[in-house]
This record gives sequence, structure tokens and C-alpha cells, in this order.
Amino acid sequence: MPAPDLYGRADLHMHTKASDGLPTVRELLNHVARLGTLDVIAITDHDRVDAALWAYERRHEYPFDIVPGAEISSAAGHVLALWISGPVPANLSLPETVAAIHDQGGIAVLAHPYHIQMGVVIRNVPRYTLNVKVLSMARLDAIEVHNAGIVVPGANILARLLARRAGLSVTGGSDAHTLGGIGCGITRFPGRTGADLRRAILQGTTQAEGRAWPLIDYWDYSRNSTHNRSSEFLAESLP
Repeated sequence: MPAPDLYGRADLHMHTKASDGLPTVRELLNHVARLGTLDVIAITDHDRVDAALWAYERRHEYPFDIVPGAEISSAAGHVLALWISGPVPANLSLPETVAAIHDQGGIAVLAHPYHIQMGVVIRNVPRYTLNVKVLSMARLDAIEVHNAGIVVPGANILARLLARRAGLSVTGGSDAHTLGGIGCGITRFPGRTGADLRRAILQGTTQAEGRAWPLIDYWDYSRNSTHNRSSEFLAESLP
């Protein structure tokens, strides 16, 4: 196993004004550059990849790797689509969503499986929480086991147990919707580049760690967020 200082740090889950985040794409990229703590990032706006692709085209302007991605709303919860080159349809079944991501050469990560908004309470328990074979049949590549924005006690612990039971790789992400949340959840991997990260996910050598968002960022997001932004906001999300 590589020494700790040979492990890269990636934040694989963050949002911009192109969906329901607060920063523009350029603000997000410049903030990550100022932080200087991340080797790889993925911009994963809800059900759209255009802002992430805009950032990817400018990756040579920044001292970190950029993975184009999106957070796809499948019929069984949210899936992070990483290394994609175009849109992935929403509201498909979990296997159909994963297949659409793989068709683009991407990697599919089940996001925050125990987020309260995913219906993991009372009547609407996703099938994969009862039968992990659903996950293997869907051909997922990994499960997000640390999500820094989660407020439900024990949700990240349950996600780790689910990944262990399913025998899947793990990732961590901030799910940042504000600049202050970026880097609060990370994926550790042998190497420093996006190619190293991709290899680590596929080989099961990633680790996930982090903390919760600062309280001020929960406040800023809840106070300023406008959900379900339409395409008219894409121009605003860019510089």
C-alpha cells in the first residue's frame, strides 16, 4: 500500500448555478485552486453536464484534474455519472441509468443512498437496502459512503455497510452547493491524476473520509438556494 503522502485527494460531488448550487463554475474552479488541497474534482450538477464540460475544456488552466460529470436522477435514487461526455437521461431504472453511463465510457457511483430525500424512511425503502443483489445486477462501480452534506445521523455509516455488503468501491464527496462546503468530503486514491483515480475506483483501492459542511454553509444554501433551475441559468453559471 502506498505511503499516505502518495495518496491523492478528490472531491467527486459538487454543484454550481447550472443546477442548484450557489457558485458559478468559474467561482468554483478558482476557489479549488486557492484551496490547493485537491488533486481531482468532479462537477456533478443535477441531470446536466454542460457546465461540467465547460470546466473540463478549461482544465489546462488549473493545477488539478477535472472530471466531467453529473448527478443523475434515476428511478431508484441519484447516481453520480463520472467521465461522461454528454447528457444521461433522467428517471430511468437503476440498471438503465448505469448502462447509459457505461455506454459513454463513464463510471457510475450510487450517491448518498441513505439521504432522507431518497425516501429511505417509512414506506419507500429502495430495494437495494433490502437486497444488495440489486446493486450488483445494476453493475454499479462504487457507492458514495461519505457525503458531507448529509444531516441524517448514521446515514454515512449505513452507506459504508452497504458498500461492504455489495463488495463495491467507495467514494467520498462534499455534495457542495456553496464554496465553503468544497473539500469537506473526499476520495483518497493511490496517485494524483484523474487517470489514477479512475483506475483506483475500478480496482477497489479508494478510501473515503471527511466531515460535515460548516454550519454557515447549511444556512447559506437553505437561505439562497433556488431548486430546479431552468436552462436560462446556464449563462449565469459561467463567468
